[in-house]
Amino acid sequence: MATTTLVSGPIRIRLARFTVASAIATGISQLVLLTTYWVGSTDATMASTLAFLVGSVPHFFMVRYWAWRDTDSGRLRHQLTTYFTVTLVGGISSIALTTLTDWLLGPLVTDQGWHALMLTLSYLAASGPVFLIKFALFDWAFTNRGQSEYEDTSSTSVRAANPVAPAVTSS
Repeated sequence: MATTTLVSGPIRIRLARFTVASAIATGISQLVLLTTYWVGSTDATMASTLAFLVGSVPHFFMVRYWAWRDTDSGRLRHQLTTYFTVTLVGGISSIALTTLTDWLLGPLVTDQGWHALMLTLSYLAASGPVFLIKFALFDWAFTNRGQSEYEDTSSTSVRAANPVAPAVTSS
């Protein structure tokens, strides 16, 4: 039997933990973005793509194991699918906005440091609006609401509606 310890407290606990996990992952992403663009001399698309990928991996683990306290391996596939789908859509938005900002404003900002800061701010701006939507979808995926009610049944946990007592014989 799998052991699962979901956060039993109010939704605000999960939201607070999700916020902290997202802040840490965003910090990691921003560090990667600044480093790869400013020092590594990559283009905006490559830098924001690397930032997205590097930040999303630790974020998944923080969300699953810390924010929702879920250790049930039976739900891992469902959670990974939901997480990476939602994160990919958000990531594509961030990458597109960062690339668009670079294309539109890049010629106006000649200093590499200011250019990197401009890209960092556009990356953050793209991530902000979808934060609560992502939380709602993750809350659905990382709790039992993301499961079919029949997935957790097994032969040992199914009970008969009207159990019958064993027959008693007299001797």
